[in-house]
Amino acid sequence: MLTKSSPISTQSNLFHSELFSQLDVKDPLIQLANTINWTVFDDAFEQHYSQNNGRPSKP
Repeated sequence: MLTKSSPISTQSNLFHSELFSQLDVKDPLIQLANTINWTVFDDAFEQHYSQNNGRPSKP
C-alpha cells in the first residue's frame, strides 16, 4: 500500500515466460481487472499502514 507499483518491465526473462502472455485476455475476470482503477484502492487503504512500523509493504 505504501510502496507504489513499479512500471511493467518490458525486459524478457530467459527462464520464465511472462504470466500475462499465458493468460486469455478475453477472460471476463481479466477484462474486469483491466478496467478497475487500482490506485483508488491503494490511496484509500494507505492510511491504515505505517512507514516505520513492521515489514515494508509490497506492491
